[in-house]
Amino acid sequence: MEKLKLSAATGTPAERRIAKYFSEHLADLPLETAASIADRLDLSPMTVGRFLRSLGYQGLDGIYFGQKTPSVGSAWQISERTDILHKDLQEGRLLAELMSEQIDALHKIYAMTSQEPWRRAEQAILGAREIFIASYQNVSGIARYFAEQLSYARDNVRYMDGQNGTYLELLGHDPANTLLIVIACRRFASKARMLTRTAQKAGHRVLLITDQHCDWGREEVQMALTLPAIRSRTWDTAMALAALLDFLVTAIAVAGGESTNHRTRRIGELQDLFGDFARR
Repeated sequence: MEKLKLSAATGTPAERRIAKYFSEHLADLPLETAASIADRLDLSPMTVGRFLRSLGYQGLDGIYFGQKTPSVGSAWQISERTDILHKDLQEGRLLAELMSEQIDALHKIYAMTSQEPWRRAEQAILGAREIFIASYQNVSGIARYFAEQLSYARDNVRYMDGQNGTYLELLGHDPANTLLIVIACRRFASKARMLTRTAQKAGHRVLLITDQHCDWGREEVQMALTLPAIRSRTWDTAMALAALLDFLVTAIAVAGGESTNHRTRRIGELQDLFGDFARR
C-alpha cells in the first residue's frame, strides 16, 4: 500500500491510474489478470506489467502471496456493489437474479448451522468410527472433494463411487459406529434411496444431504440437511451445496480441536516429505 501511495503521488499518468485502481480494488485482484485490468483502464497489458515490476513483483501472484491479512473493502465499496446488484435486478438481468438467489441461499445455510439438525449431523460425524460418503450424477465431484477435505479433519473417511456395483466396502462391513453420508440432489437418484434403505437395514447410521426435491428423505432417514430452494430461471446451481459442505467441514475441523490440529500438522509434514505441495 505504501508503494501504491507513492506511485499515485509521483508516477506517470498511467501509473497513477493503475495505483488508484489497485488501492481501491485490492480485494478483487485475485479475480483479475494484467489483461483485464488493462482493459478496464484502457491501457496495454505491457503497461500494467511494467507497473507491477516497478513495485518489485513479477506478476499479480506476488501481490496475493504478499498479503498477510485479508483485504477488507470499505463501507462505500460494499454499498456500491449492493446498489449495482439492485439496479441490475430491476432491469431484469438474469445473472443478477442468480447472484441474489445465491446470496439468499448462503444466509439460509448459515442460519441452519445453529439449528438442531446441524448439531446432530456434527455430532454424528465427530463420533463415528468410520465414515462412508456416496453421491451421484453431477454432484459427485463436489461430494468427492468434500470427502477429501473431511479427511484432513478426521481419519477413516472413504468416498464410494459405486463403480463396483455392490457398495461392498460399506455393506460388507461391520456397521458398529459407522456413518454413511449420502449426497443426492436429484429426485431421480434412485440408487441413493436404495442405498439408504439397504444401509439402514444393515445397521449403519445415515446422514442425507439433499435438496427440496427429495420427497422421500424426510420419511426414511433420521438425519437430514436440506438445501434451501433456489428459484432462479437458470439450470440448478451447485453453489449452495458447495457452501453447505464447506461450512460443515469447517465446523467439524473447529469442533475437532487439538485432535484435528495434530492431524493437519502430520499431513503437512507428509506433504513436505513427498514434495507434492512444495513451492517452486
